Amino acid sequence: MFSIFLTLFVPFGVFGNPVSLEQRSHSVVGQVGSPVVIDTNGVYIRVSSTSNGGLIAGYTAHENNQSILRLANSSDRGASWHFVGEVYRADSSAHDVDNALPLQLPSGRIVYAYRNHDRSGDLYTYYRITLSYSDDGGASFLYLSTVEQQAATPGIPNGLWEPFLRLAADGSLQCYYSAENNAADQDGYMKRSTDGGVTWSNWIKVSGGDRTSRDGMIGVTNIDNSGNLIAVFENTESGPFSIDYVLSHDDGNSWGERARLYTAHNGANAGAPQVVNVGGTLVTSFMTNEDVAGTGGNGIDGAQMKVVTSTDGGSTWSGTTVTGDARSHWPGLFTLDQNHFLALYTKDGLGAVSQDYQIVN
Repeated sequence: MFSIFLTLFVPFGVFGNPVSLEQRSHSVVGQVGSPVVIDTNGVYIRVSSTSNGGLIAGYTAHENNQSILRLANSSDRGASWHFVGEVYRADSSAHDVDNALPLQLPSGRIVYAYRNHDRSGDLYTYYRITLSYSDDGGASFLYLSTVEQQAATPGIPNGLWEPFLRLAADGSLQCYYSAENNAADQDGYMKRSTDGGVTWSNWIKVSGGDRTSRDGMIGVTNIDNSGNLIAVFENTESGPFSIDYVLSHDDGNSWGERARLYTAHNGANAGAPQVVNVGGTLVTSFMTNEDVAGTGGNGIDGAQMKVVTSTDGGSTWSGTTVTGDARSHWPGLFTLDQNHFLALYTKDGLGAVSQDYQIVN
């Protein structure tokens, strides 16, 4: 069904411009700039745009046994970054706050989603996906709502992780997240808000339920301007972490057509994906230890950040391009324009960085 859609309708780029046949040819990713430091102590960076043409970056800084959610901005397409405000801070031994994602609403309000868990040492006691807001450009934040929450189940992991925010075509706010069923199984969900994040709908399933797999780290983008979306996520259905995707043809209200996007070679892992549309070319990032030794528990945290591209709506994907050398952590993406995107990651010795890359068709 999806391939028929692509044949009958002309695809559109992320800014609504028709994608030419030349744009649909094989895409090559080239480095434009060097890494630009956002925060020397930052990790897990997510960027979105503002109404004045600027960028805002959300991330976590770890300092003096404190976990601190911060916001930075850029007025020059990521060539430089400046601290704006602090969202929330907590004692790391009693709280786990991370997975930041900021988004400006049409009203000008900035909402900021994050995981917000209670713990006692290494044991979690309560899980939340929290939304804070700022009406002063990010200088100060207040609590807005809890998207999802549940008490920890002793002995059985049942956490909530990695919120991802997007505005739907109808103006509603969507929040995607992952929820554990047990140590071996995790599913993806989405909730919708029609009042700017104050209240939330019941969840819908995005992935999982039909297999045992740790589906997580959901990223979503438009394939075109007709309600067709792609969601990427890591999974363990084949053993090591790999990247799968699902499709929506109704702007996120339902999902299906699950398929494999990327499997690491050498029996290695590929995880923590994100996806953006760059002028009609889909770009998916992930971190993988297929070519280098990682430093984390699953072998991918601290390895390389790579991207693959698709010019046919996700049906086929190119070979990999390294966009973050070894010792890169928790990558993200942001579309700058029809040809450029930012690779976002934490680099050992630098901290949270952004780096400009170009799509060459």
